Amino acid sequence: MKGAAVVAAAGGLVATLTTPASAETMSDTSAAAPIAAPKVAGPKAAAAVGPTAAVAPAVAQSPALSSIGYATPKTSAKAKAIVIKDVVVEKQREAAAEKAAEKAAEARREAAERASREASRSSLTTSTYTAKTTVNGTSGQKSAYNWGSAGQCTWGALNKWYQSEGYYPGGWTGNAMTWGYGAANAGYTVSGTPRTRSIVVLQPGVHGSSSVGHVAWVTAVNGNEITMIEMNALAGPYNYNTRTVTHLQGMQYIYAP
Repeated sequence: MKGAAVVAAAGGLVATLTTPASAETMSDTSAAAPIAAPKVAGPKAAAAVGPTAAVAPAVAQSPALSSIGYATPKTSAKAKAIVIKDVVVEKQREAAAEKAAEKAAEARREAAERASREASRSSLTTSTYTAKTTVNGTSGQKSAYNWGSAGQCTWGALNKWYQSEGYYPGGWTGNAMTWGYGAANAGYTVSGTPRTRSIVVLQPGVHGSSSVGHVAWVTAVNGNEITMIEMNALAGPYNYNTRTVTHLQGMQYIYAP
């Protein structure tokens, strides 16, 4: 090695003395391993002190922002409006609706009753039927109910009158044989000439009438032949039957106006 002194010593030992490192280059510096510089810890970032930064306000949607790729935050859905009902108004509306429904139902009932009367009138008469527009006699008193004896000929005759005319005649009472006199005093026309839409009064014994007489509703007249519907005759109490008889003396007719 350059610059080294080799000294022979007893025992064959050889010692090598080197010169200071500054005196010579020991080897090619390109072959030496690089020495990493020690890591020095830099100053730590200061911790944030005080209130946090305020959140940026929402930016309104803008076509200009959208064109450059900026997406604005979506707004939350609007809350549904709460409807507060007025209890008083609701009750008033319900009452008005109920009243209107009742009125409509009453109108339907009246229409049905009129239709029923017209149907009954048609079924109780034939081609000899006298139209309602033709006045058979003067108007008499009226009753709010059927005042005849239930199941008897008097009740049956009044019921047929009501089905045809829409009301009950009134102003008299008594056995069947007295009805002609009572009806005349109540304002009705009573005649010995047969006519449809009338109550025929049969005196006792006429066409099988009992000792108190008999009444029926006349539906057809053909000369001296009359067709009548009667209760408590051939079919018994509460039941109607129809028969055609000849007009005889002792038969009167109470005309429906």
